[in-house]
Amino acid sequence: MKTVLVLTDFSIRADHAAYYALKLAQKIKANLLLVNIYPGPSVEPMSSQVALPFGKYEAFSAESANELNELADRLNRLMDSTAKEGDFSPEIKQCSKAGPLGNNIHAITSGHNVLMAVIGMHSPDVSPSFLLTDHANEVIERANCPVLVVPYQASFKGFKKISFATDLTHGGMDILHSLYGLTKYFDSEILVTHVSDQNSLDIEEQQVIDQFFDQGTYPINYPKLYYRAIKSKSITAGLDWLSEHTDIDLLVLVHRKRNFFQKIFDGSITQKLADHLTKPMLVLPCSKMIEVLPVF
Repeated sequence: MKTVLVLTDFSIRADHAAYYALKLAQKIKANLLLVNIYPGPSVEPMSSQVALPFGKYEAFSAESANELNELADRLNRLMDSTAKEGDFSPEIKQCSKAGPLGNNIHAITSGHNVLMAVIGMHSPDVSPSFLLTDHANEVIERANCPVLVVPYQASFKGFKKISFATDLTHGGMDILHSLYGLTKYFDSEILVTHVSDQNSLDIEEQQVIDQFFDQGTYPINYPKLYYRAIKSKSITAGLDWLSEHTDIDLLVLVHRKRNFFQKIFDGSITQKLADHLTKPMLVLPCSKMIEVLPVF
């Protein structure tokens, strides 16, 4: 059975992401796996978490399990109170792990039939918590599955319009075929979006566009596939404009891993967008793209 993984630290933002994930799972007929990863006992500092003293480890483990039970109960009560005849009711499972975030999330997504991982994004006007930008990026870097980043207070209304932001390189058609499976649940439009430099020549852009769409066949008999070019000073600025000035419900993009110097001097597009996210963002890992593309 396909599964939607929900990473939680039990904050209000993580709870919101869990409710969002529940509604999505009901629509696409997937089960839920609630996951809490907390610091484990260690004599060495971890990359993104503070190690716990050995004496507090058991108490922290019990608290994690109790909080997961309580969250699962709330989600089940919500399903019961809003259920209509014919609605799909996801099975809600739980997983509590101690240790480094990145290692655990990679192991969990590898060991389950995870369609995607869902995480909440912090709001800039509230105090910090576990799911800060650095942690969200660590999940995106290490999870071998797509990651859906949900802005705080974003309501689930389905995905009537999906924007696939692409640099028009090889592999885009495989992503379109995967997204076509998602559109069947929402009768969605797919807007293939390319952000180019303000000074680029139209004739050069057209050549790139033609090469992209010549890679393979479109999703069979799918009429709601459109293309939009945006000229902007940067890719991030162009996608910001798209999110703020169009009625898209989901932004989809590919996360490309960066080397050491790129991480220091130039944050990724996904990082920059996540810092002030206004629309849900589905991030696909670039490595082993074919293996991790979800089958909706």
